Amino acid sequence: MDDLNSFILIWAFIIGISQLMGFLIDLIAWAVRKKHPARIEKSENVSYPQYITVSVWHDSHRSHGYKEITYIRKEDNKYKRYIKRSVGGWIGIILLYLLILVIIFGLPVAGLIIAPNHPDINFLFGWSLMVFLMFLHSYLTGIDTIAMMELNKYLKAQEQ
Repeated sequence: MDDLNSFILIWAFIIGISQLMGFLIDLIAWAVRKKHPARIEKSENVSYPQYITVSVWHDSHRSHGYKEITYIRKEDNKYKRYIKRSVGGWIGIILLYLLILVIIFGLPVAGLIIAPNHPDINFLFGWSLMVFLMFLHSYLTGIDTIAMMELNKYLKAQEQ
């Protein structure tokens, strides 16, 4: 087996194991959320209120409890997340996303620029792919996504 095939096989194994561990953690979180179901609160007692608050159970090493996410009604009875942040909060979010982009894309490109003939330069691309998949996994299984799914289930139940 040549070097490229062994490199791809090793990284496929590492990424596969990390994704399986993430799936195991998500399975445990799903079981905990079954014990603590989501709650939906309306601002008014009508079929499509102005504000809907979805409370989803969240476990982390810092806190355990329900996290409330508020949605506001837009045109055609569609709902969008209501985000209320200060200027410093927006700057912090933008800087966090820029840091994530630099980690995922900037480090491999910088490695190519600094040492283009290094024999282990592919390591940075594999590491970058693994970090990207970890961020994608955490976004897709995050509280915001789960709250949006609960809201969509509630709205479909309202239509029927």
